[in-house]
Amino acid sequence: MDQKKVTESAYGGGVQANVIPITLDAAFFLERAMKYLQRNQLRKAMQAFRKTVEYEPANPANYCNLAGVLSELGDFEASNELLLHVLSEVDPDMAECRFYLANNYANMGDFETAEKFVLEYLDADPDGEYVGDAEEMLTVLIDEFGGGDAYDRWEEERRRQEVEESTKNGRKMLEDGQFEAAVESLEKILQEQPDNIPAWNNLSLAYYYTGRHEEALKLAHQVLQEHPDNLHALCNLAVYKYQLGPREEFEIYAAKLQKVFPMNYDHAMKVGTTLGLVGQHKGALEVFQSLIRLVTPPEPVLIHSLAAAAANCGMYAVAKRWWKVLSQGDECVEVGQYYLQALQKAEQLKYRRLPTSYQCELPLQIRFDHMRRRMRQNDPSAWRSDPLLRAAMYWGLRNGSEETQRAVVRILSLIADGDAEKTLRAFLRRADVSQPLQAATLYALQRMGARGSVDLFKDGSVVTLSMSDVPQDIILDVDSSWRWVFDEVENWLRQHQKDNYISGARRAWTSFLKHTFQKSERGIGKPEIWAAALLYAVMKQHNDLIRQKDAAEWFNVSSSSVSKAASRLNGFFVRMP
Repeated sequence: MDQKKVTESAYGGGVQANVIPITLDAAFFLERAMKYLQRNQLRKAMQAFRKTVEYEPANPANYCNLAGVLSELGDFEASNELLLHVLSEVDPDMAECRFYLANNYANMGDFETAEKFVLEYLDADPDGEYVGDAEEMLTVLIDEFGGGDAYDRWEEERRRQEVEESTKNGRKMLEDGQFEAAVESLEKILQEQPDNIPAWNNLSLAYYYTGRHEEALKLAHQVLQEHPDNLHALCNLAVYKYQLGPREEFEIYAAKLQKVFPMNYDHAMKVGTTLGLVGQHKGALEVFQSLIRLVTPPEPVLIHSLAAAAANCGMYAVAKRWWKVLSQGDECVEVGQYYLQALQKAEQLKYRRLPTSYQCELPLQIRFDHMRRRMRQNDPSAWRSDPLLRAAMYWGLRNGSEETQRAVVRILSLIADGDAEKTLRAFLRRADVSQPLQAATLYALQRMGARGSVDLFKDGSVVTLSMSDVPQDIILDVDSSWRWVFDEVENWLRQHQKDNYISGARRAWTSFLKHTFQKSERGIGKPEIWAAALLYAVMKQHNDLIRQKDAAEWFNVSSSSVSKAASRLNGFFVRMP
């Protein structure tokens, strides 16, 4: 640092005086500059601010201070040069520079550029210090100086980004298995953006995955009719017709796909994967083999897709080669290892081909078994943040046994987020959901705090039920044995003129069942034991004692089992005063 020492006596002569060091740094010149500003000595302030820049060239505030003085002196071009330097070289995130630039260009009469920078400032710092001034400036520029072109371009860009982001969100929900949420999101998007073709295609898929096949087909046909070359709609229809028929229509779409090889990587992957999904494995293999020669290095999903197509064609050597590459990479290693083992078994058993999914992930049943193990850990926070686990749960809800579906309903009641609620609401509308499973789902929604009404399939049609009308003891209908236990105890109490004990018994039993439902997917065991235990416990709570042995004999169970069950129930009674 520069230092200046005062060494002469105030009286003159050569007498040595006290040495007073003065440190000439950015802080020193900043203080001087501020004093000059207070005295309105702008040129001296400018010189002092230049010194701050010299001493601290990495401090953006120094440039802004100097730019401000230059603006006051009317040198807007020099001021702009400094501000643009800050944004390009020093601190691109310093949003205030954009506001200062807007002021400068407005003073120079370049209102369109001023409008551009004020919009950039509002984008960069929507809660910033100068937002009020910036909005006022924008209004003046548009209303009084005939502006608005930059604003129109900004608004168009903002809408474009929203469309892109919304479409991405819809696709991501599909990829994560959040099909019900995807339907709701995409329907809302398309109300506002009816020309968003990717969103229509994604909504068609979302309808298909949620079982709304007619709507899925209608949308895909509609897109293809209006846009005959739309590859995604063609792929969607090929999959739908392969699964739903008729066969003749499927063959038409499959033949069209086999003639296509897009130069766009994503489109080519879509064609190859679709051919594989509809059983055209040789066609899929040709697409993936052509594509892998064009992509360096190939992505894991392409490597697996090529191996899967080869395995489905019975070309084990090709499949082994590429799964070995996958197993030695950085991603999807577990997938490669799993299929290498599966391929080895297929060769040992002399299978002509190995049926393989084109998804670069472990088979659904393997993932679902993993999900069941994870579910036993009772860690909702981990479940919420694991998209593969959630996708496996949704698969289990759609395709699993009733026991599996009930386990998933239980877990979704614990996850209790927006998508879990939407999924449970949609599940109730299915015609194949049993009454006990409906009750479990209604209880899950009740536990989550769901409001409004729900639609459920009943007596051959969908009916609407207000959540406020769902009985508080709906948990009793989740399992017929749970209802039987309470009914038996209630009947005994009525027969013995103990009607005033019934509400306490109901409250304790439902509380216990709710606790059981949340903690375990297993049942309660032998219902007769619980009926005897509930009766004994409720009588004990009212000091109206019966012998444990008698309660056990009434239900033909052992006294020791009643004792154990009653001790578990005791904590669920409201204590008498």
